[in-house]
Amino acid sequence: MKNVFKILGIVCISLLMSCNSEPSLQKYFVDHQGDVDFIAVDVPSSLLDKETVKLNEEEKEALESIKKVNFLALPLNDNNEIRFEEESVAINKILSSEKYETLMRFGSNGAKVVLKYQGEEDDIDEVIVFATDQKKGLALIRVLGDNMRPEKMVKLAQSVEKGKIDLDAFKMIGETISDNIGD
Repeated sequence: MKNVFKILGIVCISLLMSCNSEPSLQKYFVDHQGDVDFIAVDVPSSLLDKETVKLNEEEKEALESIKKVNFLALPLNDNNEIRFEEESVAINKILSSEKYETLMRFGSNGAKVVLKYQGEEDDIDEVIVFATDQKKGLALIRVLGDNMRPEKMVKLAQSVEKGKIDLDAFKMIGETISDNIGD
């Protein structure tokens, strides 16, 4: 009987030691949603006005696969430059995990954007957009969905970048950021 308890004890200790203590993106969002320095917005897919947007078939499929969008931003001001750097490092550390695949990177004029995803190539669970701007701050966006495909999400992101998609739900986010940056 003593041997059984010893074996159970060793198994329990092994399990506890093997638990992944790395920070997760989900935990980062939860920890920072109530933070007064951050802007946090959750947008369910029902708020995405899919009827008025003119998209090609691939873009429509990509938009339809989205279930929810989580948005978190830290507007940069004179009082939080150090925190901006710390939070950028923390997010980059989370996103450097092997579970996230890089979809694309781009940047210009002091702004950097990286698109990553988690899941299989033909069935993405989430797309992550992390943007930093040395004058405006940082933004972290999680797009959660079903059957999201990288190539379609890239085309959807390019449509947004070109201004082809005008989603009213995101106008509020932009206005909120502008208001907070202007403070």
